[in-house]
Amino acid sequence: MGVEDLNYYPYFDFSTNTENPSFAKALLDEFAKDNGHQITYLPLPIKQFPKWLHKENIDFKFPDNERWQEKDNVHNLSITYSDDIIQLIAGTLVLAKNTIKNVSTYKNIGTVTGFHPSLWLEKIAQDEIVLFEDPSPRILVQYLVKGLVDGLVIDLAVANNELKNLNMKEQVIYSPHVPQQVFAYKLSTVKHPEILQQFNQWQVQKRGFIRGLKEQFGILEIEPSAAVGTPQ
Repeated sequence: MGVEDLNYYPYFDFSTNTENPSFAKALLDEFAKDNGHQITYLPLPIKQFPKWLHKENIDFKFPDNERWQEKDNVHNLSITYSDDIIQLIAGTLVLAKNTIKNVSTYKNIGTVTGFHPSLWLEKIAQDEIVLFEDPSPRILVQYLVKGLVDGLVIDLAVANNELKNLNMKEQVIYSPHVPQQVFAYKLSTVKHPEILQQFNQWQVQKRGFIRGLKEQFGILEIEPSAAVGTPQ
C-alpha cells in the first residue's frame, strides 16, 4: 500500500513507531487482521502522489480521493475508490485571537510541502499571497503561533496535536472568513477492486469499532462546529 511519507498524526503516520500508531494504521491493520490480509506500507513522496498508481508497484493507495486525480490521471487508469473512511474539513486555520482578521489583510499562509491549498491558488498565482511550505506540521504550527504566517492550510486535529506536543496554550480555529470544503480520505486501487468492496462491507460491520477509534484519537465525526470559527 502506497502511503504518504508524512507524519500527519492523528490521521496517519506510517513510520516504524508501533507503540503509538495513527488512526489510519490502526484501522487498516484491524481490517487486515479480520480478513486474513497482510499489508506492507510503502511511504512515498507526496509530490509524486499522482503517479503512484501508474509508476509505483503498489496495489493500493492511501489517502486518495477522486477529485485529487481529476487532472492528474493522464494515463486514464481505471481507478476504484472505497467508500469514505473519514471526512475532514478543508479550511484555513488561524489563531483564535485573530478570528476577526479579514482575508484581505492576509499576506501569507503555510501548508505542508506537496499539499495544494486549492482555496488560495488564485491569490497565490496573482502574487497576493505568499505560500510557505514545510514538510513538518509542527514547524508550520510554530510559524502560526509566532506570527510568521497569517493562516495554515492543515487539519485542525493535526494542529491541536502539535500544539499539545509543543506545550503551547494557544488556540487555533478555522477562519470564518475563508471558504471551507468537506472532503474524505479513501482507499484506491487499480488492481484489486474486489478488496475495496470487502473493505466497504467491513466498514459497515465495524461501525462501532471505527467510531471508538475516532474517539480514541480525538477525531470528531466531521471536525467540528469549531470549524466555523466558534472556539471550543
